[in-house]
This record gives sequence, structure tokens and C-alpha cells, in this order.
Amino acid sequence: MKLFDNLIGKKQKEITLHSGPLTEAAIQQWLVNRIAEVAQIPPEQVDMDLPFADFGLDSMRMFEISGDLEKFLGQSISEIVAWDFPTIAKLSRHLISPESETPFNAETIPQGEGNW
Repeated sequence: MKLFDNLIGKKQKEITLHSGPLTEAAIQQWLVNRIAEVAQIPPEQVDMDLPFADFGLDSMRMFEISGDLEKFLGQSISEIVAWDFPTIAKLSRHLISPESETPFNAETIPQGEGNW
């Protein structure tokens, strides 16, 4: 494990399960803080309506964040949930109310554009 830690340059951040009621605002705040940390920017600069790619987050980073989010929520989520819901606002809304949001897919993305 130490070799792996050296390869990625740091030890994996320990994620704790949320406490109290799980709300859309709580998920948004967790995502804002986590994305700010990964993107190395102040949380105030994280716009919840910007695509994750605008913060320089590639698919590997989003896969890692999805895994951390799963630990925070204490429930399984799809590894590609951030692909289907590519902003903090969309993702947090989906996680609270899965039936309320239509995922992005090839039919809803304009030709030549992508989620990342």
C-alpha cells in the first residue's frame, strides 16, 4: 500500500459517513469541499452549476470522488453517476430524489459536446 501511496503522491483521504439528516444541501456542501480540495481552489470558487470538467477533473478523478461520495453517503452509487449528472447541482438533486432528474446520455448531449 505504501508503494501505491507514493505513486499517487499522497495517502488516500479518509472519508467519514455523514451525520444527521441527509439533505441536498449537505451533499452539495460535501461535493463543493471535495472538489475544491481536488482542484486546489477555495470552496467559494466552486460553482455548483459548472460541469465537473471545468474544475479540471478528468474521469479518473471523478471515479475517485464517486467512491468517496459512496463512503460519505453510506450507500452504493454508480461509478459513473457523475457522468450522468455532470454538475454538483444535478448530482446532489439526483442523489436525494433519483426519479427527479433525467441522466445525460447520447440522446441529450448536443453533437460535438460532452459531459467532461
